[in-house]
Amino acid sequence: MPPTRRGARPARTRQTARQSKENPAEIIEAEIDIGNPEDLSSSEECWNMLLYGPSGHGKTVLAGGAPRAVFISTEKGAVSARRAGSDARRFRTPTWERVVAAKRWCDAHLGPDDVVILDSLTKMQVLMIRWILRSIHDINENRDLDIPAIQDHQKWQNYFKRFVDDFIDAPYNVIFICGEALRTNSDGEDEALPAITGKNWEICDYVRSQTDINLYYAITTKAVDEETGLPVRRALAQPTPKYIACKDRYSALGRYQDVYDGDFSAMAEFIAMINQALLEQGMPVRQVEQPEEIEPEPLMAGARPTRAPRGAKAKAS
Repeated sequence: MPPTRRGARPARTRQTARQSKENPAEIIEAEIDIGNPEDLSSSEECWNMLLYGPSGHGKTVLAGGAPRAVFISTEKGAVSARRAGSDARRFRTPTWERVVAAKRWCDAHLGPDDVVILDSLTKMQVLMIRWILRSIHDINENRDLDIPAIQDHQKWQNYFKRFVDDFIDAPYNVIFICGEALRTNSDGEDEALPAITGKNWEICDYVRSQTDINLYYAITTKAVDEETGLPVRRALAQPTPKYIACKDRYSALGRYQDVYDGDFSAMAEFIAMINQALLEQGMPVRQVEQPEEIEPEPLMAGARPTRAPRGAKAKAS
């Protein structure tokens, strides 16, 4: 072995793949100047909501009543919101690439007065996984288009959590719509959770822990409309043994809110209650203004139909 030259830097030994895995290199954060801490009452607060429940019970119609709303829609359920008179606009997003493009548009054009509705987060997760597998297949045609390899799972799970976090931190309000999935707990009892795929419910638990308000929305057997006899839909805002994902960080919506048939302004009223709670907690909230012209297509041209008044007493069944 030749002698080391005086003054020469010692050679660095390159780590093998196994060594990198067992003893990864140290990563040190860059130093940044973050200034002084801000007063909690000096910045506008944007909220986010996870709305989940069984298919066909009216989640899209409820969300479509939000003022200044823009749907990022993978579902055909937006048709029901249109028939209910929603003045929201939408991006049709049948592919993951269009979902990402819609997100970029929202980041560039929307602000604290606006509400973005992801309908549905359940389907967007499917589109993302398909896009990843398709991209890998384009590089290696031997890879299956439908079955992820072991190393693919870490990729899509981390990517999906980052996707949700980007919406949580967005400068506008967000409603995530999800289907319902049942999990059996250690006592053998069913728990109704948002339908988000992931081993041992890890991704579902992560998403529901990040959101401000989680509402379980479905037709209830505990009340009927005493005037019409029609069923009532209930938005649960506080957890119960079966609906453990429900929560309301702002304590704005009580234990639950009932929505009567023909009440297409319920979500607007929920949002008003959330904004009022934020004001009472010292958070400045901008007043909702008339929507400006934007690029997504309208769900429906024309006025919103009238609705039955909220607050009518429900008759217990």
